Amino acid sequence: MVSDNAAGSSWGVPQWLLSGLSAADETDRPTGSIPLSTETVCELISNARRRAVIHHVSALDSDENVRMGDLARTIAGEENDIAPTAVSAEQRKTVYVSLLQNHLPKLDSAGVVDWNDRSGDISHGQSVDELAALVESIERACEPEREHERVA
Repeated sequence: MVSDNAAGSSWGVPQWLLSGLSAADETDRPTGSIPLSTETVCELISNARRRAVIHHVSALDSDENVRMGDLARTIAGEENDIAPTAVSAEQRKTVYVSLLQNHLPKLDSAGVVDWNDRSGDISHGQSVDELAALVESIERACEPEREHERVA
């Protein structure tokens, strides 16, 4: 049995986020909430590479962008526990292709990031900061013994 506290903000997840608001509830949405359905949010954060994109794009200033190739190299470095400068062409290509064909289209379609598929530029979308905060809260709740500071 799950206690009321387990479903509330005691884990660092805001109660409004756990309430199952859908995109149709726009007028009742609290400030800082995510304008996506629960199902969409769960799908978007279910993949480690999408979570990495969310993390890195959220870390940018709101008027900054990152090139897709640079982001692929950074994520490949994290996945292989090496510096981005040590990433092989094959490691980078593997991440790049998955970002191109799968993850960036999903995040862009949901409005989480703004991705220009012609230039390869990726920037803040409508709710990237809120999703990044949610992922960080979930990581702290699920792995409290682990420090969740990532190297940018």
